[in-house]
Amino acid sequence: MVPSFPEPAFRLSWELVMNRYLVPVVLGLGLSLPGCRHEVSSGAPAGKAPVEPIRAQAAKVALQPWVRSVRVQGSLLADEHVVIGAKVAGRVKKVPVDVGTPVPKGEVLMLLETEDLDLKVKQAEAQLQQARAKLGLKPAVKEDTLDRTKRPAVLEAKALWEQAKRNLKRAESLAPEKAISLEDLQQRQAAVEVGEALYDAALDNVAELVATVGLRRAELDLARQARADAEVRAPFDFDAVVDQRYVAPGAYVQVGQPVVSLVKVDPLRFHAGVPEREAVQARVGQEVRIQIEGRPEPIVAKISRISPALDPSSRAVVIEADVPNPGFALRVGVFAEGEVTVDPKARALAVPTTAVQEFAGVEKVWLVRDGEAAEQAVQTGRRGADRVEILQGLAPGDLVLVDVRKGRRGPVIVEAAQPAPDATNK
Repeated sequence: MVPSFPEPAFRLSWELVMNRYLVPVVLGLGLSLPGCRHEVSSGAPAGKAPVEPIRAQAAKVALQPWVRSVRVQGSLLADEHVVIGAKVAGRVKKVPVDVGTPVPKGEVLMLLETEDLDLKVKQAEAQLQQARAKLGLKPAVKEDTLDRTKRPAVLEAKALWEQAKRNLKRAESLAPEKAISLEDLQQRQAAVEVGEALYDAALDNVAELVATVGLRRAELDLARQARADAEVRAPFDFDAVVDQRYVAPGAYVQVGQPVVSLVKVDPLRFHAGVPEREAVQARVGQEVRIQIEGRPEPIVAKISRISPALDPSSRAVVIEADVPNPGFALRVGVFAEGEVTVDPKARALAVPTTAVQEFAGVEKVWLVRDGEAAEQAVQTGRRGADRVEILQGLAPGDLVLVDVRKGRRGPVIVEAAQPAPDATNK
């Protein structure tokens, strides 16, 4: 049961509660509200408080030099790459080089066992001497200077022929007197013809011997060349580096079998593809700034070669630039990025990087006009280390806040207008 209280006592208790608790709370809430506090304390009429102007630096938008370039990706390739093979068959005796070994021209790359080749040289020398002996040539006399009519066999045949002609002449002088028979006369005529044939045959025999000497000399040259080819040497007119070794001592190699592969690494070739839409601007002689991972400074080179056709798989035109590589500091095959300068005299509208802010896919700046700052949407292009290209949204002469974080709609006091960003292409 709810206890009952006398009515005067209940009223008195409720009034005490209201005065002690509720009235202070209501008054406190009223004083905590800004509007209520203003009205209570000052009694001034309600109105909008004035906005304090911000102080910030601004930059003037202006056209400035900014070279137009195309960024490409590629790699560093060897200027030359060749696989050296064996020219003669044989067993490997020594391989004095290995991967990474620098090899100047003429450096020995592989040695074969040469015992058999040395014997073939001696054999060819003996056969040459035999052929020269048949001609009766002295060591200092060459077969090309030989007077073939002075060879003994030729002189003998010529003497017999001359004797036969004299016999025929005497017989012909006796024929009118019937001092010689017709049969003897015919025999002497035949002897003259035989003598002439023997003389021609002697000349041909000497010519054959001279040819044999030439053949034996060529065989000797081949034997000596084979002996020399047993030492495989670097054929380049420049210093190269061993890229791979394919043989080891004790192995038997056939003619044409790979021995080592060599690469020319100074200079290297920067090999990259220019996209089809930009390929028309590529020219031989244009500057290329090549950035390689791990190197703080880019390498400046120039386009040396341009492919005449597009690569059908990438739809790009291949360009190459020669990159100096003293000391072989750069490695073949490393990834590199290049920036090709296609228009060194180009200009662009730019603002400081700190003046542009992107939010929810929209880029904006704070544009200052008549002492008031307001947001302005822009479309940007290229970006440098300290500036951004403006494609749309601003015009030359516009003033923008340098620090977009200080931007606020309303009045602004420009402390100092900054000059345009550095005109160098960063």
